[in-house]
Amino acid sequence: MIALPRARAFLQYLGAAVFCLLIVNVVLFTTTRTRSHPRKGPSPSKASTHNQPLVSGVPIPRQIWQIFFAPPEVDIIEEELLHSSEWISMTPDYTYTMVGSLEADEFIDANFKNQPEIPKTYHALQNPGLKSDFLRYLLLLVRGGIYSDVDTKPVVRPEDWIPVEKRQQVRLIVAIEYDEAQDPHPEDFKYPVQFCQWTIAAAPNHPVLKKMVSRAVTGLQDIANAQATTLDRMEITDFNVLNATGPVAWTEVVLETLQEVASITSYRDLAKVNEAQYYGDIVILPLESFRADYLDDWGVSWRTGRRAFVRHFFKGGWKKKPPP
Repeated sequence: MIALPRARAFLQYLGAAVFCLLIVNVVLFTTTRTRSHPRKGPSPSKASTHNQPLVSGVPIPRQIWQIFFAPPEVDIIEEELLHSSEWISMTPDYTYTMVGSLEADEFIDANFKNQPEIPKTYHALQNPGLKSDFLRYLLLLVRGGIYSDVDTKPVVRPEDWIPVEKRQQVRLIVAIEYDEAQDPHPEDFKYPVQFCQWTIAAAPNHPVLKKMVSRAVTGLQDIANAQATTLDRMEITDFNVLNATGPVAWTEVVLETLQEVASITSYRDLAKVNEAQYYGDIVILPLESFRADYLDDWGVSWRTGRRAFVRHFFKGGWKKKPPP
């Protein structure tokens, strides 16, 4: 009876210590290097985004990715990275990597030498939302693992997101962000069902990611062409972010692939999904799964009783801020 309070106190102390170390690392190195915290394998100082081993007994590697391009206002870093330590503490047997701007550049240049349009597009982008969107697809395409925005926190361990008997089959995990049939806000979404891309889990080289990267390269160039300018000079709106690299583009690519492998004809075929749906090597999770704003922090939905896995705090750092 005495050990339990002491254990809790120790865990609280340990969590605080990990968070403080993460903040110090970000303040010192975010603009220049990636922070990697592998639990097995190379030391953090030697790990990088292009030499870590793909160690996993299932198709999706045990790798957590987050992206943080440090803003000029250093004093807000603590708030921005509030939940990153929770990913680290909940996934002790995963490699955790926070990708900063310079390491992102190195990763792109090292892995896409034979596809020059990809580094050309990425390096030209000036909008951090576009860069973050594009980078997450590239990281997952090459390395696989779990990507999740820094304004998310895990509610359930990733290995419990899908049943044990399905883990060898699944190579892409996608969750529904919006379902008009369950929570109608048609003025805010392009499609009656939309998929989120703030959290994605994938095996390396998944066809959906290949399509998404190609879609992003083409879509971004189309925006520049429409403005008769270059990628580095084009004017970007929130609409552009959503449709070129964001959830609208992601939703269209995922649905296109589902139509190829399953008897899916429209978005409405995915309405009112209340349990995981398996289509080939893709699993589509219900609305609440990566949207724990529907839930309490214990991971139980007040609306349906179904379990959620990730909570998203909708900081929306990619959105253009209105002028003062």
